[in-house]
This record gives sequence, C-alpha cells and structure tokens, in this order.
Amino acid sequence: MVLGEFVAMGAALSWAVGFLIIKPISTKFSAISINTIVLSAAWIVLVVIVIPLGKLSDLTFFGWRYLAYIIGSAVAGQGIGFLLEIKSMSLADISLVYPINVSLYFLSTSTMAAILFDEPITFYTILGAAFIITGITLLSVPSKVKEDETLKSDRAKGVILASIAGLFCGGATILGKLILQVLDPLMLNVVRLPFVILPLLTFSLARNGFSEYKRYTRKDLTQAGVSGVVNYAIGTVLFYLAMNHIGAAKASILSSISPLFIAPLSVVFLKEKLTKRVILGTIVCSLGISLTTL
Repeated sequence: MVLGEFVAMGAALSWAVGFLIIKPISTKFSAISINTIVLSAAWIVLVVIVIPLGKLSDLTFFGWRYLAYIIGSAVAGQGIGFLLEIKSMSLADISLVYPINVSLYFLSTSTMAAILFDEPITFYTILGAAFIITGITLLSVPSKVKEDETLKSDRAKGVILASIAGLFCGGATILGKLILQVLDPLMLNVVRLPFVILPLLTFSLARNGFSEYKRYTRKDLTQAGVSGVVNYAIGTVLFYLAMNHIGAAKASILSSISPLFIAPLSVVFLKEKLTKRVILGTIVCSLGISLTTL
C-alpha cells in the first residue's frame, strides 16, 4: 500500500480511540460543552505545533469563497456533525452508532466526490456500498431481546442522529478538499476550528453560564482534552493528508475501517455487550469497505 492509504488507516484508528475516550462522559455533560472542550484542546495543541514551524506568519487572506468553505466545513463537521455524534453515543452503545456514522459518512463522501471531482466509482465501489447498506441494516434492526420502551426509543434516536452526523461530516470533507487548494492539512484545522469553538462557547455560557463547566472534574477535562487531540490534532490532520494523496473517496473509504477498531475496544474498555447482530453488521460493513478498494 502507498503512504496515503496507510495514513488514512491511521486516521481511522485515531478517530476510533478518540471516540472511545469520550464515550464515558457523553452522558454526564451536554454535547455542546463537551465539543467546546474537545475542539479547544485540539486547537491549542495545533497552534503550539505550527508556531515553531513559522506557519502562522505565512497566513494571508485567500478570498471570500475559500473563507466560506472554511466556515461551512467547520460548522458542518466539527459543529453539527460532531455534536450529533456525541449525542448519539449518549443514547446508544458506541459499537452500534459508530459503525452507522462512519458508513453513512463514507457513502456520502464517495458520492459527492464522484459528482464534483470526477473521482472513479467502479463496480466494486457499488458492490461495497451494497454491503455497507446491508451492514447498517443489521446494526440498526432491534434485537429480539425484550427492552424497555424508553431504551428502544433512545436507541432509535441514537441511530438517526448517527446517520445524520455521517452526512454532515461527508459534506464537511468535500469542503475540506476544496480548502486544501490554499491551505495544508495542519493549517486547515488551525484556521477553521475557532469558527466553531467561539459560537459553541458563547452559546453554552449564555445558556448556563459556567455552571456546567464547573462540574467537570480533572479526569473529565483530561478525557475530553485527550479525545480532542487524538481526534482533531492527529486523526483529522492525517485524514486530510491522505485525501491530498489518494482523493476524498478512497480516503473516506479507508478511514471508515474505524468500526474494526471500535467494536473490540468498546467491549474491552467500556464493557459494552457485543451482540451477534452487531458483530455480523460490523463484519459486513467492513467487507463492503474492502470491496470498494479493489
């Protein structure tokens, strides 16, 4: 495999670990406050990295169109998409909602990349998409185990939110590809994250003041911060590096192998129950992803 493919898989692993870290606190705090801390930690680390490299001094205004792309990508991906991902994890097991999220993300990104950038969609890509949709169905259909009605409702909401999040993240990726024409992957996140952090912080403070942030323990802050660094200072930068080399469609395909990491990790570290249906759904989704690379 070429370097770009390995980098895309590195992004998948980073995202899986990042979401695994954030899952335990997803039910303790609002998605808005969590997202604010996660993105702020990632941005601080990225700035610390780029300052010695002298990249900040090289920044120039690159036009209103690209500024619109940056803001749109930030709001769709790090704003709406990530908020919905966190909320979905608070409603259902991560081993369920995460594969659904990344599968919808892959399908939407590949489709838009083919339409807008003429990236190839082969027979294997179509066959892989069919497997992925089958896997999503397996993951989404309730098991025969009797559940409380509230749990069923929360589970369904989690699936819906994870699906919508995947679509928003797909749109953000396409906008990101356009931005890479004027910014490198590292600076892309440095520039766009403040467009999400400031509105989130303003909204959360206007609604609850500092009351919710005061509830965060040192451990909670550490989890959110580390998750942000792994997700956005490492994972997203790796993904955009991969997209520069192998295109949006293929990068999104390979980065979608996150379920292969998240399913076993969620069982080991979060003690979640991994049902036969979830295992089969994850395998089928992963097989579909493999087919699209042929």
